[in-house]
Amino acid sequence: MPIRVGLLPTIATHSLLKLYDPLRQHLQQALGRPVELYTSGSFHAYLDDIAADEFDVLVAAPHFGVIAADRGYVPLSRYKLELTPLIVVPKESALREARQLRGKRVLTADRLTAISVVAETWLFVDYGLRAGVDYDLVEVSSHSTAIRAVAIGDADAAISSGSVMRQIPEDLRERVAFFSSRLSMPHQFILAHPRLGAETVQAIRTALGEFENTDRGRTFFTAGGFKGLVPVSAADMEQARPYANMVKKAGSNSRSSN
Repeated sequence: MPIRVGLLPTIATHSLLKLYDPLRQHLQQALGRPVELYTSGSFHAYLDDIAADEFDVLVAAPHFGVIAADRGYVPLSRYKLELTPLIVVPKESALREARQLRGKRVLTADRLTAISVVAETWLFVDYGLRAGVDYDLVEVSSHSTAIRAVAIGDADAAISSGSVMRQIPEDLRERVAFFSSRLSMPHQFILAHPRLGAETVQAIRTALGEFENTDRGRTFFTAGGFKGLVPVSAADMEQARPYANMVKKAGSNSRSSN
């Protein structure tokens, strides 16, 4: 049976599958069995897929990783980077500070994304800016879509991250500027479903540890801007947990209102 790897839908599907193909090939060779890449139609759908145990391996936002771990998934690795939201603006825009977002139209791939929940928290805690009240927060199909809209002047700003900025086309990157959030959390987690068995889970853990020292790994980390992998620690889990709780609460409120 192939191992199904579920990728968070951060960028266009074709680009996402191309980016992760070196990891797929590495795992397939290390495990001696087929490995297939999948994604979901949205961040909400990805959460639903976690709940339905659709994937054997997850490459998940950190707060989604906490939710998955609470369901029994085994945390393995995370990218070495901290996940720090960026506020992306048109290069010629006068917007250069968060307080200037009052009354502006801000795009996000989804309010469930790690960078979006961290950015919303930062804007409220530091500046008293509330989404939907003090600025208009609009969900679009992906991070790359949000940045493209900013680049062509269809939005005042977008919430994104450094790794996404590395993954978008260079001509698009050259048309925008950005500034950083004060808050951050650990980057994406990689987790394995326990149904794979302890031996296979350990083999995946070992393969991930070896990945950055391979040609495929170097290609992948350069293209994604991820800077390698480290084991997920208890501190990583606890840093992401408050944001996981926010997502759980939002989902509970949504269900109760329907």
